[in-house]
Amino acid sequence: MRKLKAIFGRTLLTASVLLSVLPASNLIQAQDISYREEIHIHHDGPVYLTGDRIRFSVTCLDQSNHLLSPLSRLAYVELLDSENTPLAQSIIDLNDGKGKGDILLPFTATSGNYILRAYTKWMRNFPPEDYAYSIVTIINPFKSLGLSESSEKPATRKVSAPTAGLTISTASEVYRSRQKVTIDLGLTGVEGRPASGLVSVSVSKVPDFFMTGQGNSGKLPVVVKKKPSQASFKPDRHYLPETKGQFLTGKVYESGTTTPKANELIYLSIIGTQPEFYTSKADSEGVIRFEIVDFYGQGEAHLQSGDPDANVDIIIDPSFSEAFVALEVPSLSIDEKWESYLTQASQNMQVRNVYSSIIPFDEHQPSGDSLPFYGIPDQKYYLDDYTRFPLMEEVLREYVAGIFPRKRNDEFYFKMVNVEKNEIMNNEPLMLYDGLPIKKANTIMELDPRLVKRIDVVTKRYLMGGAIFDGITSFHSYKGDLAGLDPALIAGQDYSFIGVQKGAKYVFPDYDDANSTSTLPDFRNTLYWADSKEISNGLGVVAFFAGDDTGTYLIDVEGISDSGDLISQKKFFKVEK
Repeated sequence: MRKLKAIFGRTLLTASVLLSVLPASNLIQAQDISYREEIHIHHDGPVYLTGDRIRFSVTCLDQSNHLLSPLSRLAYVELLDSENTPLAQSIIDLNDGKGKGDILLPFTATSGNYILRAYTKWMRNFPPEDYAYSIVTIINPFKSLGLSESSEKPATRKVSAPTAGLTISTASEVYRSRQKVTIDLGLTGVEGRPASGLVSVSVSKVPDFFMTGQGNSGKLPVVVKKKPSQASFKPDRHYLPETKGQFLTGKVYESGTTTPKANELIYLSIIGTQPEFYTSKADSEGVIRFEIVDFYGQGEAHLQSGDPDANVDIIIDPSFSEAFVALEVPSLSIDEKWESYLTQASQNMQVRNVYSSIIPFDEHQPSGDSLPFYGIPDQKYYLDDYTRFPLMEEVLREYVAGIFPRKRNDEFYFKMVNVEKNEIMNNEPLMLYDGLPIKKANTIMELDPRLVKRIDVVTKRYLMGGAIFDGITSFHSYKGDLAGLDPALIAGQDYSFIGVQKGAKYVFPDYDDANSTSTLPDFRNTLYWADSKEISNGLGVVAFFAGDDTGTYLIDVEGISDSGDLISQKKFFKVEK
């Protein structure tokens, strides 16, 4: 498990230890919230069309020294419209303060300037002015562009730290289609000596007038922050740092009331071929906390009480911040200067869509641990390896050791043997089907064994959070879809949440000698994107190939030096036939 920085005074503590020792409110008071994170977000271009993908990198820093923060494991990224309504939301992994992700822009989006913001769960203990904000321009060529008057107020951004000197050098100001472009990056520290650092590099097409900056519409849009409020800030609740996984928090109430239910044991299940299972015991105020580790993609969770006779309501807190700050966002002004750019960009998008099945795009990598929460089971049975019986009772009695089906008053119940102590355990085991807790053995016995692929058995006492189970028996269907089970038989409630975004590998054409004769069209808006490019001892090199689309391109580099100085520089070049 990753260790936290020594921010608690004299000792290094893990998140699990903190959770077991201090309630959230006491944790905040113990630290006097003195450790603060600063976050930066950089994306691969200022202008996008609907259907494009925004690629972005996130850098999370220790605000006191501007070095990469080891505290938070996750960052939350949102694309907001002018009313702070999210167009897209994503949670990304941070590896020692660095992370990356992307957002696919829906075709339903309207044209305008949008806010891309980022923060960590820990930062929600502080004013939302501390979050990272950046403007992206989105244009939907198939909808009314909603033309508006442009504001002549200059859009500026205050730099919060010393900026290292970065130079961007190219061999030429003009390149041919599919010609190789090499960029030399030179970095010096504030003292003028060669420096090292980590940057993200974007090369994307922009309207031609961005190069000349003619009029307000020719400026690269940046966000203007309001000054932080001088009044003391009190978050809606206290937030623990996510040092290992995503915290889902909520509250348990007596059903139909607003009375918190203390000490209630709650199960959370994520159903599927690789199911997840978590427990949390409500505190004196009915608060529950689940730490979801390494779950990727959209999540459908099932919540229920561990008490078969309990009647409770469970409310899960929103994963994303609902605190907002007033921002001065320049309105999007589109006039005749945009015409050629938008016409070509729209044609390019249609070409990309036509050839999308054969032109390589970004690939999202499979991730996550294939082991269940209980690790390697003591026994594992693939039912296709055995004689198929028509009844589950026959399957369990004939060849599944460790589970002893018994009957009382026409009701089945299970007993299991503790192999470590060679004795029958007193209570029933935890029974799962595709990760869903089953409270009555009769429900398992009524399953059609032909729909069950595998049975896992843990033949020892298992402790998890506030729960103690006398063994585990886990049944798995072929598709992880609760085959043969009537969901109406299972009490509880469902909850949809956003898991961590899968890591992506960004793919760009390489027109070397073997591929130089390719006839596939190349009308990329982004020629190059690197979320983590090292600059060593003052030198860094980036190489890529121009595409078939002519026009003006922006090289945009942002990052952090090893000494904690911010890095930011831009440069334009052109691509011609």
